Amino acid sequence: MWAAHQVHHSSEDYNLSTALRQSILQSYSSWIFYMPLALFVPPPIYHVHQQFNLLYQFWIHTETIGWLGPLEYIINTPSAHRVHHGRNRYCIDKNYGGTFIFFDILFGTYEAEKRDHLRDKVVFGLLHPIESRNPFYIQFCHWWYIITTIWNRPGLTNKLKTLVYGPGWEPGTPRLGLLANQPDIHYPQPKYETPVPMWYSVYSIVHFAAVSVVNQIAHENRSTLSQFDIMVSIIFILATLTCLGSLFDKRWYAPYLELLRCLAVSCFLLYKLDLFQGFTFPVLIMFTTSAVIFATIILRHNSAMTKKVE
Repeated sequence: MWAAHQVHHSSEDYNLSTALRQSILQSYSSWIFYMPLALFVPPPIYHVHQQFNLLYQFWIHTETIGWLGPLEYIINTPSAHRVHHGRNRYCIDKNYGGTFIFFDILFGTYEAEKRDHLRDKVVFGLLHPIESRNPFYIQFCHWWYIITTIWNRPGLTNKLKTLVYGPGWEPGTPRLGLLANQPDIHYPQPKYETPVPMWYSVYSIVHFAAVSVVNQIAHENRSTLSQFDIMVSIIFILATLTCLGSLFDKRWYAPYLELLRCLAVSCFLLYKLDLFQGFTFPVLIMFTTSAVIFATIILRHNSAMTKKVE
């Protein structure tokens, strides 16, 4: 469960966009916990309330709204949910509620946000930060960690416990692990940032807009598009997000990946000139220009490295 949900908690910022930062695999595991409801709640009612619960949790992902007085002990509020997203020691395994918080109070998992000392201000993110903007790595890194941990831990019992116990569990510790073994984090903490040129940001905004348009077109025409067009759309979206993430991570291979992506898109647009009706040619120009930009960057970099060696 945590291997999927950690994607949502991996953000070191806390705003409305954090609510949309979700795992692509969580829906394949969370249903297990809702199955007992089928014994008491009719499926249509369950689905309606599940959507209401999901919509409700959008607005609580913000630092703008402060303490809400008596409501803090009834409903899940931005303050209570900030604690849930915190990696300070007093925030770990607290405030699980989606809509109501009084269940946490009943079961002893409620913790109020500390506001008296600056060092107790909530620090968002994971105890062990991911430090990457690669969407594939963010989605699957913890799954790989579980696999390698199971492989390396001795004994079948320990391997099975790694699967079903808490993410902080180690042999010889309680089911959820010992909090004392985890980093003691206080505000302020440095965030994962890699300085990049301003034009990277402008470039990313333009190409992310292209992703949004393709996603919207694919969604609106999913019943009429061919399987090939749908697969190409998915590959384009994933490739774009991966390449942009690599650029902001300043990976050495990022310019090569982006050049390859832009060339591939340009070739595909030449193959399907009617894809965007009258907008295909401007889009083709945009991707061709992008390919030229990154080809130039690669050539200059390689030339500089050659001179350095000489």
